[in-house]
Amino acid sequence: MDSATYQTALLYQAVGFFVALVLFFLWMRFNKRREVLEELRAPLLERREPRTHRIDAATKEAEAGYSVCSGCGFENFTRFSHCSLCGEKLKTADGVELKERKSNADDEIFTPRKKQAVTARQRRARKRREWSRKVGEDGVLKWQREDVVGAETVEAELPTVVVHFKSLEDPEIPEGEEQTVENALRVVADAHALELLSVADASADTFPNGFKVDDPARLAETLKTARDVFPSKYAHFVVCTASLIVPAQVEHLKLAMHRNFVLEESIDHLCCIEEKYMHSVMRITFLEESAVDAGGVLREWHMLLMEHLVDPLLKVFICRNASEQSYYLNPSSLHDIGEEHLKYYYAVGRLIGRMLLEGNVWGFHLSLPLLKIILGQPVSFEDLEYFDPELYKNLKWLLSNDAVDTLGLDFSVCEPMGTDMVVVDLIPEGRNVTVTDANKLQYVKRRFEYTLFESVSSQLFVFLKGVYEVIPQELLLLFDVEEFDYLLCGTDEIDVADWEAHTRSSLNLKGTRVMRWFWEEVAAMPNEYRRRLLHFATGSSRVPLGGFSALTSYDGKLSPFSLKGVSYQTNKYISSHSCFNRLELPLYKSRSELQTVLYAILDGEIYGFTTA
Repeated sequence: MDSATYQTALLYQAVGFFVALVLFFLWMRFNKRREVLEELRAPLLERREPRTHRIDAATKEAEAGYSVCSGCGFENFTRFSHCSLCGEKLKTADGVELKERKSNADDEIFTPRKKQAVTARQRRARKRREWSRKVGEDGVLKWQREDVVGAETVEAELPTVVVHFKSLEDPEIPEGEEQTVENALRVVADAHALELLSVADASADTFPNGFKVDDPARLAETLKTARDVFPSKYAHFVVCTASLIVPAQVEHLKLAMHRNFVLEESIDHLCCIEEKYMHSVMRITFLEESAVDAGGVLREWHMLLMEHLVDPLLKVFICRNASEQSYYLNPSSLHDIGEEHLKYYYAVGRLIGRMLLEGNVWGFHLSLPLLKIILGQPVSFEDLEYFDPELYKNLKWLLSNDAVDTLGLDFSVCEPMGTDMVVVDLIPEGRNVTVTDANKLQYVKRRFEYTLFESVSSQLFVFLKGVYEVIPQELLLLFDVEEFDYLLCGTDEIDVADWEAHTRSSLNLKGTRVMRWFWEEVAAMPNEYRRRLLHFATGSSRVPLGGFSALTSYDGKLSPFSLKGVSYQTNKYISSHSCFNRLELPLYKSRSELQTVLYAILDGEIYGFTTA
């Protein structure tokens, strides 16, 4: 072989080797891309868990047992290290404190705080079983007051009442008046008179609207269940309420509205639904937005309504206790909202019933007296401490001191009406009757009765009407007032360890530094930012009572929170699919970039759905 031929052969070999090398690298890249795409399309990791409905999650919680709080006696879910009602550190049966559950991202060691004085929250939790239902010698169910450790001594003269609405006549809209929802509500409210019964005169099995369980055997069974531990009662409640929901395949309600008028249009929708359809599945649509509601839009709708209902400018609910952030009906709603104000409270009552029915959590705490009224329980003067601490303090001082006539008080109150003040007499010609040592107890009684009940009697009646049209009152016999508050609102704190433990992730995220970075950031951020992240991912900023294991879609089926890795080249931003409780997390190259994108979302206001 001559030199030229040899060189040509070498050149061909070199070119062939180079081409083969290029093809090899292209093949490797193609296979790598195919693997990535297969991973992205792969299903999320399964946990081999057959439970698929919130009934199963509640049953599992009940089967896991409970941890009794040494402070208030509440039976907590075993996943908690602190009492959900009073905040006390939980202990095992032999007195050993439960260890704080930690996220994998949390390297801090929990150090118990020193024992502190009893807080208002703890005092309130300890009083939750102050009143109990007992069968008297005459066979009638009566209220019995129990001694509460650490509670103030109750003066016998101080008022304790049970709310009842007595029917005066058959409501009928007068001739000539338009047949509207607001007119119908006004007429039916006017046809019922508020009665404040003494505890001795009130039947403990009767609700404010007169409902009572007529079947003695069923009532006895319900009261027996009410004595069970909370996790068992909660599971029973979930089973009963879930069975009431009409499957979407049978019928469902479609509510369409404009986001800018979400409160007004939602009130109209909720008021106009026939009572027989109030157990049907609801689907929400925001007009001019592309989304199919599989649960995420419904949760977003709930959250938007909560924000409007406590808006101090709209004044549907008024914050009466700033330290507890608890809300009550607005006595000036006719002036502040207008002629349609009763529609708002009727619709809100129905919405609360729906939240209880579906296992969703209410967005703000109702005042203690309002919770007691819903449950048909006695409301005492001492409950004013948790309704309006300043008023309670002033009235207590009045009772404990002499020469009160020097204060210049009379039997009237001044109520704000917009920019004006209106004088309301507590007794006939009360503005001309001076409060003295001789009549101060009567004054305190009238202030209590007017402030809590009489000033909002119409609003209260239609509100209760709305609640009771949705949720069977028999089920409300199961809970004391603090359990009911917990059932309705859940807990304000987000447990990162519970969140991480009940998260499913795609294969391309499992064990990666991106996954580790994400949970480290969540563990480090303030609770408010965790709530924002949860809202972005699920449409709700609150966790169901059953924790993250109980996240659901619109139909009550379990829909666990999930993280899915996506190609960084395809998408550099974190996106959500709230109907599926899912975040799509780009495979970032640095923690700082993940942090920047994450906080850009949480510092902004994310509204609307493109993929719900």
